[in-house]
Amino acid sequence: MRHRLKENRHICSIEETRISQAEDRALPRRMKFLRALQKLRLASEKHPSTEKHLKSSYQIVKENERLLRSYPPYIVHPFSLLRMYSDVIVFIAMNLHLMLLPFAFSFLAFESHPTRHLVEYTDLFLCLILAAEFALTFCTGFVVFETNEIVLEPRKIFLNRLRPFRLTYDLFLFLPYILLLEVFDELILEAGVETCLGFVTFLYLANIARFRDSNRYFSVIPRSLQIPESKTRIVQVIMNTLYVLHWTTCLGYIIPVLLQAYLSVDSTDEEEIEQLDMMQTHMQYRNVSAAFHPVVNPFVRLRAGDFQNNASTTYRYFRSMMVTLRVGMAASEKKDIEEHFVYRWIMMLVMFLGWLWFHYIPVVLWRFFDSPEMATDQYDKFMANLNAFAYNKHLSASLRNKLRNNFATRFRTRYFDEEMIMGLFPQNLRSSIRMETCRHLVSSVDLFKNLPYFILTDIVNCLRLEIYLQDDVIIAAGSFGHSMYFLAMGTVAVYAMSGKELGHLTDGAYFGEISLIKRNQRRTANVIALEACEIYRLSHEDFQNVVKPHAYLLNRIRKQAEQRLAMMKKKKDKMYGKKLIEGFLQ
Repeated sequence: MRHRLKENRHICSIEETRISQAEDRALPRRMKFLRALQKLRLASEKHPSTEKHLKSSYQIVKENERLLRSYPPYIVHPFSLLRMYSDVIVFIAMNLHLMLLPFAFSFLAFESHPTRHLVEYTDLFLCLILAAEFALTFCTGFVVFETNEIVLEPRKIFLNRLRPFRLTYDLFLFLPYILLLEVFDELILEAGVETCLGFVTFLYLANIARFRDSNRYFSVIPRSLQIPESKTRIVQVIMNTLYVLHWTTCLGYIIPVLLQAYLSVDSTDEEEIEQLDMMQTHMQYRNVSAAFHPVVNPFVRLRAGDFQNNASTTYRYFRSMMVTLRVGMAASEKKDIEEHFVYRWIMMLVMFLGWLWFHYIPVVLWRFFDSPEMATDQYDKFMANLNAFAYNKHLSASLRNKLRNNFATRFRTRYFDEEMIMGLFPQNLRSSIRMETCRHLVSSVDLFKNLPYFILTDIVNCLRLEIYLQDDVIIAAGSFGHSMYFLAMGTVAVYAMSGKELGHLTDGAYFGEISLIKRNQRRTANVIALEACEIYRLSHEDFQNVVKPHAYLLNRIRKQAEQRLAMMKKKKDKMYGKKLIEGFLQ
């Protein structure tokens, strides 16, 4: 799927296809542009999830036909290029938004600095992107992972998005909280410090909960670049660690300032009331250092001194980060923690969470490197062994790619030992598994119609899975047939001996069935894979062993095969005679 055929490698010579290609090239630019826009909303092989749910070109084509035929033009397929591009953009926008919010409210709230206005405009732009993504989800289908069903019906999409908790959760993401930054210092005085403290805590809790969304969008990028799953998880752990550290750093900086204001507001001492009046006056002019000048607490004076000494925002941010890290690793000093009980409780929580987090990371990393039970890790390990084998044997680059592509097509990033798994079950269960996966292939064959169920079961048990990659020759014209082939997934091209392309076969097709009856029958056409194909092969010997005990069935199948051969010969003679007459008339 990932290394699919390219137009310059296979130029289809079928008349209808060539005509349609010529018509497409002759379209005016406006129509080409509209078709390109329409193509963005259709399922695409380039989307990383397509390979898992739509395993062949035929399935992609059928899915797009279903979308175009049955649903409105505003519905977007979940495996479209538009979704892939939007996921990457939203991942970047979401993380920038979630990083700017705490930084702005903690370090830029009481400053009239040009940087603050730049941050505000940037965050508003990011909110617009997130709002556009929210609107796009109402037009995008979704996958029911329990059944692998792709839902494209507008009503079901709308109801799925309108679930109360999910709707509220999504709305909170792109609300323009940054607009409150302009009046944040005034809110401390008007709405009360408790309200501001609650608002800052709400931002922290609401956006820390965005881990799942960030990781979901992030997963699209490495899958598009074909990065191994284990490496992706390591990057996710590092990214999440920095994310939590950033938010806690910002929260640990702003809370002492709010708590000191809280102390001043609740104080009944005349001297502290005068301090409050002074703080109100200075905060209106964004002079926080003067407002906290009478404060004795060294921790809060340190923060107020930042403004007085014009300490750079970068310096204040990294110093607060170092304090957070020391607290998180239980290595903090007394001067790092403000004496207010609320702040002490928060820092104790940070210490506990830090202890959990920094003990969780080694466990996660150990699981990444040594987790034989995980299918994706097993797949990556086998791929590493395959690469080492190819390197040691000095195989050519093209052969290495063929080995990797064959393995990738067979397992599709999820490794499993089929022989070991099937060996765990009794014969009746093994037959049931094979019948469920292959019965639709066998029952569609004309020669096998009306055969008893137990005969079909024996035939299915004889099937052998084979993987063919792009440009592989499955059947060569002129060779002696010894097997029949069932095309489970993929597309193949059929060529006459003269080299003329006769047509394509897709999922569910079969060919070479005459070889089951007549072993020495010569092949009359070439069959070549146009993409990675999963093909089940039924050999002449296995079929004869199954049917031979039932002579009446064998005779019936032989009679059907002979009739089919006679019809093919008659059709061939008719075409040959027509060509002779045309040549004579010329």
